[in-house]
Amino acid sequence: MVRQNAVIVKNATKRYGKGELVLDNLNMTVSKSSIYGLLGASGCGKTTLLSCLVGIRHLNDGEISVLNEKQTSKKFIILGPRVGYMPQETSLIGEFSVSDAFYYFGRINGLDNTEIELKQEFFSKLLQLPSSSHLLKNMSGGEKRRVSFAVALIHHPELLILDEPTVGMDSIMRDNIWNYLIKITKEEGITVLITTHYIEETKNADKIGLMRDGKMLTESSPQQLLERFECSLLEEAFIKLCDVQNNAVTLNEAQRSEPESTSSDVLNQDQDQDNNYYTETNEIPVCKTVTERRVSRWKKFKALVIKNGIQVLRNYAGLVFAILFPLLQGGLFFFSIGNNPKDLMIGIVNDEAGNCNYDKNYGYIWGDEITCHFNNLSCRFANNINSSIATQIYYDNVLEAKNDVRKGQITGVMYFGQNFSKALEVRVNDITAADDLDFIDSEIQVFLDMSDHVIGSFMKEKLFKRFIEIYKSIMKDCQLSPKLAYIPIQFEDPLYGTEDLTYADFIVPTYIIILIFFLANTVSTALIISDRLQGLWDRSIVQGVKSEEILLSHIFIQSIIVLIHTTMLYLLYFPIWGLECKGSIFMLIIIVFLNGFCGLMYGFFLSVILNNYTMAFYGSIGSMFPLFALNGGVWPLEGLPIVLRWISYMMPVTLPSASVRAIVYKGSSIFDSDVYVGLLVNCVWILLYLAISIFGIRRLKSL
Repeated sequence: MVRQNAVIVKNATKRYGKGELVLDNLNMTVSKSSIYGLLGASGCGKTTLLSCLVGIRHLNDGEISVLNEKQTSKKFIILGPRVGYMPQETSLIGEFSVSDAFYYFGRINGLDNTEIELKQEFFSKLLQLPSSSHLLKNMSGGEKRRVSFAVALIHHPELLILDEPTVGMDSIMRDNIWNYLIKITKEEGITVLITTHYIEETKNADKIGLMRDGKMLTESSPQQLLERFECSLLEEAFIKLCDVQNNAVTLNEAQRSEPESTSSDVLNQDQDQDNNYYTETNEIPVCKTVTERRVSRWKKFKALVIKNGIQVLRNYAGLVFAILFPLLQGGLFFFSIGNNPKDLMIGIVNDEAGNCNYDKNYGYIWGDEITCHFNNLSCRFANNINSSIATQIYYDNVLEAKNDVRKGQITGVMYFGQNFSKALEVRVNDITAADDLDFIDSEIQVFLDMSDHVIGSFMKEKLFKRFIEIYKSIMKDCQLSPKLAYIPIQFEDPLYGTEDLTYADFIVPTYIIILIFFLANTVSTALIISDRLQGLWDRSIVQGVKSEEILLSHIFIQSIIVLIHTTMLYLLYFPIWGLECKGSIFMLIIIVFLNGFCGLMYGFFLSVILNNYTMAFYGSIGSMFPLFALNGGVWPLEGLPIVLRWISYMMPVTLPSASVRAIVYKGSSIFDSDVYVGLLVNCVWILLYLAISIFGIRRLKSL
């Protein structure tokens, strides 16, 4: 009769990159319904070997058979619920309560709620677990490991793989665990493969394997090993085996020196049986004591969605960020962008009327049937420049005022000549009689500090508009047409937008798109990395969850958050701020949501290709400035060099920003090119990021 084996490893070789070997031509055999203790110093390759057995890493060479399923360097199999796996780290998220951990692993392994509750009750008593509502992030290391051990066993697997499960536990709890493992192997036919650095606790194992530097030194029962090396402690036997390896004495040479009654015969017999395995697999019956479950993809996806929801809702700092950050950013935009500059000061030098008697002299106009006469009109202009434009400061001469401009004390200087009113009277009454001197004397000379272009341009625009307003009133007082005050070019009502649109109105569509993009990107960038670093990703994969299912479950939950952000931004900028949307609100929300979804997928893309927090956040933050600078919000695209312009068109935020602007100010519909092109760009980038993300997580799984 051929002996049944749960695990067979033949000539296993594993290296990371081009570095040294982690597994060096290793062979191992684990019998069914037994406990196999895998021992070795830290770094000898135990954890790597286990990860290859459960299918989350590949061998470079060799073969593995786990529960009659063969794996090679080109083929690997995830056994799902047939295997229970407890990694060296606890590999559970801190937002899980004890009950959440049981329900998550129970559901992805096909258990219904009643079974999960019964298992939780049993293991809570056996392992003295904290209360079911206790969060893992508030537990000690030993408590977390007990929960991690329990959820590995919850679904009654055929093969239980435990990587140092008793670390950090007291001796009584270790004894309880070993007693339970012995019971389930004998009574339920479960196979246990366990690693530990407490060498002496493996005395209860049916077989132990001693590893060093990626090689298997020997496999034997504990008692046979002690007898073979005439030791009383397993640790002494391990040290002697290391000495044998250091002296370059092969294991076969050591075995040939042993009498026939020692473990060498047992080892050789095991090896012979292993060699027969691949030719006689049909004689090995399938284990009947463990139920093989087919877990529906919907049930696993539901468990993943619940897990992701728990992570979001119990991550209070992240939840506050997700809610308050859009409000904070929107509020900052309201109060910091597009408002008129205040507290500006302008110098007045009036050689015609001095300080205008401190605003009491407004100048005056009188006329007869033929002409219109002016006196001290410089005061009329000066006094109508109120604090909404700039506060007036009178100077005696232009030189003194210019010095204060250079010192930054005032924004500019307005100079009225001594003959300002008379020269203006000549221009109004008989322009043909005016000479060059009259034209010069009737001008208001303005010297501005244009080093701050925004403030300088603001002063230019306001002073010009105020001059036209005052000049119109003068024409009216002279019973002349106010149109004489206009320059001979007329800007009619705009075809789109209004005359009073501000820079804030111009930038707000771009700002909405950029903000929703990076809100989603900031959250999603860390999700995949967090799952992988915490170990829950690999642990879920071992239980039969596919990488694509994990990714899609994250996308589902984060899409809800993106929808909430989209709604918040719409309410902030339209009903609250009062921005008018001339087009379809529904179409506007669709484009903004799709751009947020695009940012979400960009974050997943970064977290897959940059597999650590630092690089992922550098990538996210580093891409923010070019996206903002080149998307036409800071400056029109027409001002960019042609190469940069085409790069800008290809970015995921540029044309969607133009689509939002077209809907808001033009009332464009989905059938207009400036709208549907933005939609198409979003869809293309979403599909591209999704494809790269799926390919990337598959590549990571094959390392």
